[in-house]
Amino acid sequence: MQASWRPCLVLLTSALVAMFRGSSGNVTEKDLLDRLVTGYRTDARPVKKSSAPVRVTINVALAQLLDVNDRDQQIEGIMWMRLYWTDEYLVWDPDDYCGLEAVRMQGGSIWRPDIVLYNGIVQKGFAELPDTKVTITANGSVTYLYPFTFKASCKINVIDFPYDTQKCPFKFGSWTYDAHAIDVTNMYSEGDLYQYKKNGEWDVIKFVAKRNEVKYSPSDVPYVDVTYTLAIERQPLFYIYHIFAPCIVILLISLLSFSIPPDSGEKLSLSITMLLSLIVYMHMVIVSLPATSNYIPLIGTFFGIIILVVAMSTILSILTIALNFTYTTTKPPYWLKQLLGLTEKSCWLDCLFCGCVRLAKQYQLDRYSEREIHQRAEYYCNTSAEEFAMLPSQMNIEDNSGNGKQGHFREQLENSEELLPKLDGVVNKLEAWKQDQLKHTKKEAVSNEWKTVASRLDRVFLLIFLAACVIVSCTMTYVT
Repeated sequence: MQASWRPCLVLLTSALVAMFRGSSGNVTEKDLLDRLVTGYRTDARPVKKSSAPVRVTINVALAQLLDVNDRDQQIEGIMWMRLYWTDEYLVWDPDDYCGLEAVRMQGGSIWRPDIVLYNGIVQKGFAELPDTKVTITANGSVTYLYPFTFKASCKINVIDFPYDTQKCPFKFGSWTYDAHAIDVTNMYSEGDLYQYKKNGEWDVIKFVAKRNEVKYSPSDVPYVDVTYTLAIERQPLFYIYHIFAPCIVILLISLLSFSIPPDSGEKLSLSITMLLSLIVYMHMVIVSLPATSNYIPLIGTFFGIIILVVAMSTILSILTIALNFTYTTTKPPYWLKQLLGLTEKSCWLDCLFCGCVRLAKQYQLDRYSEREIHQRAEYYCNTSAEEFAMLPSQMNIEDNSGNGKQGHFREQLENSEELLPKLDGVVNKLEAWKQDQLKHTKKEAVSNEWKTVASRLDRVFLLIFLAACVIVSCTMTYVT
């Protein structure tokens, strides 16, 4: 009898072991997944009442901002998408499955909302929903999480560049389902920035979310979307150091060009070189900005004003050089000399035109030496040959030897009549030389006056240019 019961005990033990294994988590989860996908349609909305919409809750987290392309008006980065909805066909009683509250399965095995980025340009891993796993709870709640790299269009307004703030919208919504089929709402009023990695060029100010209902045609049904607006602010230090600072240095060098004497050939060369440098810098900046005629960027205004000021300094340099090398018999106008303080002496004018005063004194010394020469020439030229003949008799010079040169000259002068025509020739030549010297002296005096005017005008232009630089700097600082 005992031997006959042994096979029964073995069978009973095997059955108990099989029951125990069947109640384990792995087998139960497999059975649950098999039951959930059996007869399931992935293209049918997961509602038992066809008129009821599927309520999809969206939450977006910004992980990293990769690039903001100002010229192409694009923004690129990494986001984490979080979608939540309820699937009425994916419910079970946890007690029937050993208390199993949630399972995970491939997203392609169930229905998923076709949430897309409306203003996306290139969507890597997002144009087609990635087949990542979804989490399903016993009451039918579905959680769908996945990361994606986005490239979206963003209207970049660079009117305040590089002190600008941009607002880039990201419009998420269903592409095929209207508001009657899918109701998309945002979980929070702001996007998630907890895991955001800071960017070296842009600072994130805020990341707000807003639900919208839009009709794309008057007779169309509304479509629901959630738009996340990312507000970012540019860090200007890079552009201040590499663009604004060199421009200020170029401006100061252009300012120093007025300290170069007008008769120096390097004065004009320096001004033109600085002007070309500014144009090159402006081109380097403009090529990175969007081409638009709706407004002029702040940096474009800055470059325009600086180039205008440097161009004016170049023109003024040309004017002073032209005045410095003026060769004419026309003297400077009286009002111009009075304006530059050439007609009266003043302490403050002497301080202002210190270099010019020294130059004017040098001109006066030159004119004094030339005047002495002309006086001597005029004395000899106004003396006739007969008067030259009378000169020896009027000389009270005694010849100690009696046979000196003076006695010999007096004897020849008194006794020789042939010497008088020669003296007439000498007098005529002296008269011609005198006239030439008078013309040259007059021309040189007028030229010296124009040089003095040019030097003083150069100093006045320096003050005007300095005032313009201060006004431009203060204005740009105030606008900024």
